[in-house]
Formats: sequence, structure tokens, C-alpha cells
Amino acid sequence: MNGLVRTGAKSFLRAYARYRPPEIDRRLTSLGAVVGRADRSLFATADLSRHEQRVFSQNGEDGVIIEIFNRIGVTNRHFVEFGIQDGTEGNAVLLADVFGWSGLFIEGDEELSGLLQRKYADTAVTCLCAMVSASNVNDLFASAGVPTEPDLVSIDIDGNDVYVWDALTEFRPRVVVIEYNSGIDEPGPVAQPHTPDRGWDGTGAFGANLAALDVVAARRGYRLAYTDLSGVNAFYVREDCWDALQVDRVPRRSQNYGLTGIRQAPAAPAGGWHPVK
Repeated sequence: MNGLVRTGAKSFLRAYARYRPPEIDRRLTSLGAVVGRADRSLFATADLSRHEQRVFSQNGEDGVIIEIFNRIGVTNRHFVEFGIQDGTEGNAVLLADVFGWSGLFIEGDEELSGLLQRKYADTAVTCLCAMVSASNVNDLFASAGVPTEPDLVSIDIDGNDVYVWDALTEFRPRVVVIEYNSGIDEPGPVAQPHTPDRGWDGTGAFGANLAALDVVAARRGYRLAYTDLSGVNAFYVREDCWDALQVDRVPRRSQNYGLTGIRQAPAAPAGGWHPVK
């Protein structure tokens, strides 16, 4: 499966020789690291942290996503990502821009969505301007022609992520990458109250803890494969793909209070933390 990585290198060079020149050197270096790691095939260790590498992702998600698909394989090479902003940074940008995947980007801000649509005009990527919620996520996927089992879904909406995933009952992605709040200091599975019209207010009182995601994952038929070193994203793989992943133990990250610029666990949101069952 190492061809998954190598086949995009030439298109990357062509496309990005004219795109964001100040970032070319960094991104070429990062892409080279991803390719090199895949070519060396680090199956000697099941530790996915060895594969963290940033090309277009916020942290090391790019390298982890590539390695997961190197292990479990790809099917339709289709992704969905929402909370993508203008498309210069995201978990599926590498797949779209370098490896030629088809997919769907959803962004709720009209100006940012316009930038997305211009960037991906005349490509296999569809861009929608919409606010994703638990009540509309299945309809949005269906309206964009998303296959029932896309290879990847990435969820990052700074709040109602766990509720949206739980509501995604008509689609079964093989891999789910979803943001969680590692700063929540609660023993059980909890999340912010489900407030579809509430965006992130800049505080630490948002989202869900990892235990809450695990509850939804078990209900949806997924297992936790990895949590990134920054304590921001969790990676889940569908049960039927699990054996190929060759992961024995997933470390739990320590609380990351630095994400919101605070030095202690965040205060509870209005209405308190809600248990997720």
C-alpha cells in the first residue's frame, strides 16, 4: 500500500509550485518525511505516534491517517470533512490535494466556504456551505452523493462533535477522526449540552471527553485506534477493519490545558457537563 503515498508526489509538486510559496519548503520537507516513513514500513512497531507528521493538518494527523490506510487499505478513496475553514489546513486536505481523493468539505462560514469552492472548482471535491448538526448531517451527506461507506470522515466543529457522530446512522465510514477535549476533568463520559446553534466561545467549556467518544464508538461499531500526541484528535477504526490495523494498546493522553490558554481544567459550560450514555 506504500503506493498510496508515492502516487501523489508529482501532483503535489506541480500544484504547489504556484500555491502559497512561503510554505513550499516546509510542506515538501513534511511530505518527504511521510513518504520516507511509509517506504520504510514501520510495522515493526504498532505505535502510530511514530507516524505523526504534519503537511496540511493542524498537528501530526496527516502522517497517522496515511499510515492507518497503509495498514487497512482503501476502498472508494472518498472523504468527508467538516469544520475545514478555507482549506489551507485540515485532515483531508492532503488526501484531496496530493492523492486525488474525491470527497466533501463542509464549512459554515460563507466567506470561507467561497474560498473553498474556488480552490476546488473543477475537481472531484464538493464544497458545501452549511452548519452541520445532529439533525441534518445525514441529509447533507446524502445531498452531496457521499457513498454509504466512505473511507474517512473527519469531524471538527468545536462543540457538538460527539452528538453529530452519534446521529450519523445512515453512513458508516471506515475511519473517523474526531476532536475531543482532553482538558475535561470528569471521571465519566461527558459532553457539553447539545446546542446546535452554539459555536465555540473561546473557553475550555466545549466538546466531549474521550470517554464520551468511546461510548458512541461502541454503539456505532468502532474501536479507538489512536489519540494524537497533542491531545486534540481521536482516531477510530471500524470493527471489521480492526485486525489489519495491528494496534494492541492505545495510550491515553494527559490533559492538555494549553489548548485554550488556561492552566487548569475548564469550568463546566452553562447547564453543566452532560453524561453521554
